[in-house]
Amino acid sequence: MGEKLQWANLKSFPWLVFFVAIFIWVAIAGANFYYQNNGGYTGTGILFPISVIYPNQFLWSGFVFAFLFLVFGIFAFKYAEKLNVYLLFLIAIVLVLLGNLSQGDFDIAFLRPFYFKGRQYYADAINITDGQIWLRDFAKNLEQFQMHTKTHPPFVTLLHFWILNISNIETLAIVFFAIGCLSFPLFYQVLVYLGFEETRRKWMLLLFAVIPSVNIYLLVSIDALVLTSTLIFLLGFAKIFHQKKIDAISFLLISSGLVLTNLLTFSGLFLFAFLGCVSFYFLLKGKWNFVWLSLMSVAVFVLAFAIIYITTGYDQLETFLLASHSENPDGFRLFHQPFVYLMTRLEDIGEIFLFLSFGFLAVFFSRKNGTEVFENRNINILFFSAITAISAMLLTGAYGTGETARACLFLVPYFLVLLKDINSNQFKVLFYLCIFQTFGMQMIGNFYW
Repeated sequence: MGEKLQWANLKSFPWLVFFVAIFIWVAIAGANFYYQNNGGYTGTGILFPISVIYPNQFLWSGFVFAFLFLVFGIFAFKYAEKLNVYLLFLIAIVLVLLGNLSQGDFDIAFLRPFYFKGRQYYADAINITDGQIWLRDFAKNLEQFQMHTKTHPPFVTLLHFWILNISNIETLAIVFFAIGCLSFPLFYQVLVYLGFEETRRKWMLLLFAVIPSVNIYLLVSIDALVLTSTLIFLLGFAKIFHQKKIDAISFLLISSGLVLTNLLTFSGLFLFAFLGCVSFYFLLKGKWNFVWLSLMSVAVFVLAFAIIYITTGYDQLETFLLASHSENPDGFRLFHQPFVYLMTRLEDIGEIFLFLSFGFLAVFFSRKNGTEVFENRNINILFFSAITAISAMLLTGAYGTGETARACLFLVPYFLVLLKDINSNQFKVLFYLCIFQTFGMQMIGNFYW
């Protein structure tokens, strides 16, 4: 009877959508490869929509770690209902470790993302002698830096410098990973505030740990830090929806998430757009409370960066304008490279979708009973505000170099919360498809950024 039930569960999954998604990916990737192989230029990577990937050297140690990741993840999911949530936090961290150690060893997984090819923030950080002077003159020296340094606020590179100044690259990797792992308890608390029942919260936590984008990029990535800071922001909104009022703590969470994120990345503009979308929605309902919340949060942001400017001489707005010009020196790409603009937009969206997994896409685009993902009003407000905000950014030409699976890691929670009310059987199949896809992706390549 158990086997028949499991077979019925498999049969009810939206396999048609699953295979259609794979077919569309293969078709676009094949067309892109053919066009580029015949001298065309699309502005995208050869393995569309994956923008950065290096072939993985097969190491038996890596295969053992990958196999342990797969087995450990499946067993953890199977017994998640009986496990303490604090143990699940530890399991989630171990799953990310095992997934990344699939690359082979500690150096490849933890250290190489910092020093690989000498193009990362690390390469500029080790050349800083005086952090205060370096920050003051950052805009003046922008074009001398590596690509990642000059397209991000300087505090990312300074963070490298401060840690390296008191320790070494190993400590740098561990600190980054530790901050990234704070996303697990933050995400879990978001689920509590959004009304997820306990078993679904535990399943979601494990899914969050094995979904390709998080499993691959949570380790020693600046975007893992951004995921943590944006989850602080999201937690503030979830708390408001939970208690049906705006209080000092939720305001503090939202404003601190806004400031912290913008210290790390210019993608923090997403949070401003998100605030605008949420405010507009409630304004249409005749409610001004979220408008005032947004204005006060922006005021805190302006005050914070005004203090930074007064005390250090660093101007965030000037740096943003210079970084934007550095990434798009010829201006808005739609006007001078319309085809490349279109293809890079497809690449950005496609990479986000691919790293969410085909299993997730099958449920997301399905209309079968048990796969309903837009059933909760509060979650819909969060999701559609996020999608509107990121769509506006993509339309302006943001993420011209791709890598959105990493750079838009902060979007993952907004997608995953849609799974609140889907059928448990569908969720189980989705989880297994997701973990197998991550297993395969971690085995075949290094996704260094």
